[in-house]
Amino acid sequence: MRRLPLLTALFASLLFASPAFAGDKKKDDDKSDSSSDKKKDDKDDKKKDDDDDFNADELKIDEDAFKDSDPDEAAKPPPPKLAPDEKEKEEDDLDFSDDSNDDDDLKLGDDDEQQSVQPRQPGEDTAKLYRDTQKKCKDMTPDEEQIVWEDYLRKYPKSLFRDRIDTRMDELSGLMFGERVPGSDRGGGSVDAAQRELNWNLPFSLSPIDPRSHISVGIQWGFPAWFGGKVDAEYAFMRQMSAHVLLGRDFAGAVVQPGAKYALIKSSRTGTLLSGGLDLKLNATPTFLAFHPVIGFGQRIRVLNGLDISAQIAADFELRDDSDIRLNWGLNGELRANEVVSVFWEWSWDAKYIGNPDMPHNDYFRFFTTTFGLKFNAVKPKNEQGSGKIDAGVGAVLPYATNYWGFYAGGVDLMGDFYL
Repeated sequence: MRRLPLLTALFASLLFASPAFAGDKKKDDDKSDSSSDKKKDDKDDKKKDDDDDFNADELKIDEDAFKDSDPDEAAKPPPPKLAPDEKEKEEDDLDFSDDSNDDDDLKLGDDDEQQSVQPRQPGEDTAKLYRDTQKKCKDMTPDEEQIVWEDYLRKYPKSLFRDRIDTRMDELSGLMFGERVPGSDRGGGSVDAAQRELNWNLPFSLSPIDPRSHISVGIQWGFPAWFGGKVDAEYAFMRQMSAHVLLGRDFAGAVVQPGAKYALIKSSRTGTLLSGGLDLKLNATPTFLAFHPVIGFGQRIRVLNGLDISAQIAADFELRDDSDIRLNWGLNGELRANEVVSVFWEWSWDAKYIGNPDMPHNDYFRFFTTTFGLKFNAVKPKNEQGSGKIDAGVGAVLPYATNYWGFYAGGVDLMGDFYL
């Protein structure tokens, strides 16, 4: 009986203990489930983070690592490390901006572009200035051109064409001091102005004033009873000196006239000519000798293809009795309209026995004529010096003041000039 109450108490304690155990188990299960879910979430987050890290590492892969290595590059030493100051200086030197001075580049192909180029700094020239100075020096002598280029460099010390100017000045120095090697300028360009021929016009009844190698032939046909002509051959030993021989007919008869000529001034740059000559005249019928000095001055005016105007004065000192000085002076001009045709005119005055008391009525011998006509270039020159050129012309002669020479009332002159 004593055991029955004990069994009843044990059974009751078991009944009350089971719900509590179940509740605690439930709590423990819930707690376990929560812990499991949290671990699962943490595992998912870690997996996600691992994936992100993997993708980031994948993006950071260096492709150069998969390229074949270059043994030369491997052998190259690494670039030296720059000091902070040098690094800043290097960064300052780097300029990735657009160049705004591209228009300053010199272009020589287009005249308009050359004229538009302006000096970029003081002391610098332009293509147009250089070209204009070249044109200015075209007809100058070496010493004159040398002075021009020296002044040019003083004005434009930073010339874009300094090398060309220095080379030209060296050539001019060689010309002035005779240092040029013969033949070194063959085919090198135009003849220097100091050696260029003027190819002055050759008058018919007057003396040529230009020392120039040539042969001239002329025929005179006058009315009512006059026929004459001339052949004049001249050879220039040097540009300013020549000798000649003339065969012809003069007022006093047939003559043989050798002589020499020298040009004190012969400038192709200014077109100025000043010369003097002395001839010895041998008259055939009657026979006597005479000295014939002549002084001539000429100026070329640059209009059309050139206008040559010259004046001269000469005299015959005859070595015979009862003679007097015969004076001769004249003017001559020729206008070259183009390379083929030119117009010429001459005035010639001959006078003798001026102021001689033995002359009737104190008169004197005079024969004044004027000639005008055309010349044609029959054969063009072979070179710039005019060699090989042949001119042919025809002119009308009109005497407008005569005394003691009545067998000539006018005529026609035919002429031809060959330049050697």
